[in-house]
Amino acid sequence: MKRLGYFLHRTPSGRLLVKLSSPKPPRLGSKVVNSRSEVVGVVVDVIGPVKAPYAIVKPSKQGLELSKYEELFVRWSS
Repeated sequence: MKRLGYFLHRTPSGRLLVKLSSPKPPRLGSKVVNSRSEVVGVVVDVIGPVKAPYAIVKPSKQGLELSKYEELFVRWSS
């Protein structure tokens, strides 16, 4: 697992906005997990300035509870 960044808030369409911890963005389609290795969703877009990007994550299930500034990670499939 590699650190992705931290959760900021939900968009009006229900997506998750994540402030990336690195200027190098993840690949689209990367699985996003929390610290307990539970799948949170999938990266669907990267937005914002090149030096401080954000990821848009499509949640894997409705009613997903995340706390503000919760740390999220990217898991690579083998």
